[in-house]
Amino acid sequence: MISFLRKYKRALAFTMAGFLCSVLLVFGNSVFQPTLAAGNGINVIIMIGDGMGWNMARAAALAKGAPFYTSGKGSGLSFQNLTGYGLVTTYGTTIQGNTPENPKDQPHLTGNSALDGSNPLTGASPIRPNFSFKPTPFNPGDRLDGNSLADGNLAGYDQNKGGPVPWIPLTPANPGTYDKEYIKYSYPDSANTATTLYTGVKSYNNAMGVDIYEKKLKTILEIAKEKGKSTGLVTSVPISHATPGAAASFVNRRSKYDSKYDPSKTNQDSILQQTLLNFQPNVLLGGGHPKDFDNKSSTSTAEGVFNYVYVTEDTYTHLKDNPTSNRYGYTFLERGPNATQTLLKTAAKIDPNKGGKLFGLYGARGQEGNLPTSSSKGDYSLTGLNNGSLYTSVVKAVTPCPSGQIIPGTSGDCVPIIDAAGNPISGPTPDTVRPLAPGETDASFIAREINENPTLADLTKAALTVLGKDKDGFWLMVEGGDIDWSAHDDNMDNLIGTMNDFDKAVQQVITWINNNGGWSKNLLLVTADHDHYLTLNDDFVSKLTPNPDPSKARGLKYNAKNITFNKHNPQDAGHFWGADPKYKYLWGSHSRRIVPVYYQGAYSSSLTRYFGQGFQIKDSSGTYSVPGVRGVVDQSHIFQTMKTALTEPPL
Repeated sequence: MISFLRKYKRALAFTMAGFLCSVLLVFGNSVFQPTLAAGNGINVIIMIGDGMGWNMARAAALAKGAPFYTSGKGSGLSFQNLTGYGLVTTYGTTIQGNTPENPKDQPHLTGNSALDGSNPLTGASPIRPNFSFKPTPFNPGDRLDGNSLADGNLAGYDQNKGGPVPWIPLTPANPGTYDKEYIKYSYPDSANTATTLYTGVKSYNNAMGVDIYEKKLKTILEIAKEKGKSTGLVTSVPISHATPGAAASFVNRRSKYDSKYDPSKTNQDSILQQTLLNFQPNVLLGGGHPKDFDNKSSTSTAEGVFNYVYVTEDTYTHLKDNPTSNRYGYTFLERGPNATQTLLKTAAKIDPNKGGKLFGLYGARGQEGNLPTSSSKGDYSLTGLNNGSLYTSVVKAVTPCPSGQIIPGTSGDCVPIIDAAGNPISGPTPDTVRPLAPGETDASFIAREINENPTLADLTKAALTVLGKDKDGFWLMVEGGDIDWSAHDDNMDNLIGTMNDFDKAVQQVITWINNNGGWSKNLLLVTADHDHYLTLNDDFVSKLTPNPDPSKARGLKYNAKNITFNKHNPQDAGHFWGADPKYKYLWGSHSRRIVPVYYQGAYSSSLTRYFGQGFQIKDSSGTYSVPGVRGVVDQSHIFQTMKTALTEPPL
């Protein structure tokens, strides 16, 4: 018996020793490995070209000298080299405008939530009378905002009307059996499409991270943080704008950019305050700086004229006065001398594993907070000029219309009067005046803006420098937001320049991936939130002007200066906007046309499996099944793919 006990004690001692060694290896591992990953180590990067439809990518690729193509993925741009390619539906909801005063039979509109809007506070209004969500039948209406009395609360997409792919029909001049006006109806905005990309839930135009009942949704940024991953938002436009903001806010109107901080409130009900206080991405880099925000005069003061639109004076002053110790816990940078060098040096010091967070606020003077605008010559000759002066100086909503015609799909925009050659008899009158400080010239103004603002590629490099330190992995969104602004303006010169800027940022990411774990550790998705309505004629390339030295034009072989500012009919310009090939300027907004997605990397096969599949909407009212579109994925599938890559075990 004693012999047995001795043997038992000896065996028990060995067992306990083994157990203690295991415990030390697990819990004491920090001695040998400073970071014990809580996440799966996968990095997910989504890059959104705002408004970057198939023809926008095509125009930029052709300007870089790519072979002319009329279908498919094409070549010439960095993201066109990714192995995965497909098409995506972008539609949102459309909800009847019933109120207690008018409780039934009100038109469905894309900007309506399911609440009656009687209280501006998010989620505080009552539900509209007689409302019950109906995912089918699809209900696009017949106007850009829907304006339909039919049933159904999803705009949907019908390939028999809009075309099965963006290149069928290739031009509305030959629509065949398709309806060339259809893609205008119930077009989505950047808020509801971003909400779907980040949450998988369809919502209304204006919705920022909320469902149709204005209830908060869990975003992909929050899911990444739950998995111990760092997060980042980067954009070329204001940081409280729709695409970055929808990942890190829950407000009912996209115009709630910022508000004065009120410590007595648990919910500030504004995009920037919620981003900084509630969501706290480790990296927040972009535009929105208030200095000479708008170009309303030809001169400025030496200090600048500050216009607080995307950031309040309270927020800006607090951060400026407390750049390293503020109520938000961020290291704050802003536009200033040698901005890129300062940004990259600071990014190298920020450690997300220790809770480090970086907020960089930039924006060129005269450009409504956007980064300096580049042109199709690869220069910054458009910097400081108004981003929306071409289209709006041609197409106006006046009563009565001088032409006697309303543009189909609008609620009152007038068809411009054109001469025998197709040129508008009034306009365009593009902006040519910058808000110069005393003693400044146009050349010195541009040089200063380039020096005091990083490029989108620079911002992306800084974000990767910070986030790449997290061994758990990270989630990052990078937006080329000024692509959309150029398309709203029907400005081909600006479009090619901003597309080139975005592609440079994509190449920055691809290079980083190749040097940091490769495609087995990283997932890259490049897509658009929505399309516009651009058509390239078959002779488009011949209408472009060769750049003397593409290496000095940032890789652009051709520029569009002449066809943007001097050629104002479709034949001479080689392109047009809208559904009528007789007019160059006939549409200055979004469309519901399906958009491309380019992708590669970890769990990318998840997205491939979704093509042609339906999906489910899970919001605060329940779960609804939505039919898929043949051969196409939906933006909700992109969300599911990102979620899989962030949460599944390592491959």
